[in-house]
Amino acid sequence: MMKHRVFVPKSSSVHRFACLALYRALLRQCNQISSTAPKLSAAESHIRDRFRRYKDLQSPSQTANALKAGYEGLDLLHSAVQGNEKDSGFLQSILSHAESAKETKRTVQAAIAERLPVKPPTRKQLKAQENRRLQEMTARRHPDTTPILSRPRPVVSGRRHVPFLVNACGVPFLRIKKPQPLNLSRVIHRKIVQRWRLVQHRERLMHELYFAEDEDDWDSLTIGFEQETWYNAVRDSYDDTVNKIQAIDDKNIARSEAMWEVVLAEREMAIKEKLATEENQAAKKGQFSAAT
Repeated sequence: MMKHRVFVPKSSSVHRFACLALYRALLRQCNQISSTAPKLSAAESHIRDRFRRYKDLQSPSQTANALKAGYEGLDLLHSAVQGNEKDSGFLQSILSHAESAKETKRTVQAAIAERLPVKPPTRKQLKAQENRRLQEMTARRHPDTTPILSRPRPVVSGRRHVPFLVNACGVPFLRIKKPQPLNLSRVIHRKIVQRWRLVQHRERLMHELYFAEDEDDWDSLTIGFEQETWYNAVRDSYDDTVNKIQAIDDKNIARSEAMWEVVLAEREMAIKEKLATEENQAAKKGQFSAAT
């Protein structure tokens, strides 16, 4: 016994082609009607809304009815473009009814939203709000911020947080805590983009060296020997770009070494402070035991 094959319209290439052709034809008529009848300019948004609403239809009968309505609308738009007053009025009534229905729906949804109890934000939403607030607060560097390489601080309030040395695509930085300040993210992104542009420029110049040699060969055949060559000019630019990249890398290496020294010093002071705290607690505990 043969099984009945289920036909899903949206999975058919023929169906998609027909729908897109109808959609384009309707939009072309809307472009023409906007100049002949400006009062019917809302037809384009109405058509886009209808296609967006019915794009997931799977019932063949519903799909056929939707396409039939689309072709009837195409005939109606074409007639309105030609100046048919009766069809223009009918089209205007359809658009007015659709806008009235949308306004009624918005009013009902607003009334329902007012009556619904306000749900307290979840832990995830509260965390997202806090992260957004911190990003806004850290969009600019605070004027009293001390340089990161001035650490370790001799005295801190509470437990000392040892920073982590992080490598962001070759750009080193010390992460104290999360979330990361927005101004720090901007600086890191700017440095990464700056180096990447130099790398791309270096690669282009590397290919242009071969073309420069060909130009010099051609000049030697047509003009003769010249003091200034194409190859030397491109090579100078290439060497300058390589030197800039190397200077950036050397600076990042030196900065990472300095930051690593900060991490080691912070670790050492954190261990000393932890031992001192434990000794103080042990001394207080011994005094309390002796008193009792």
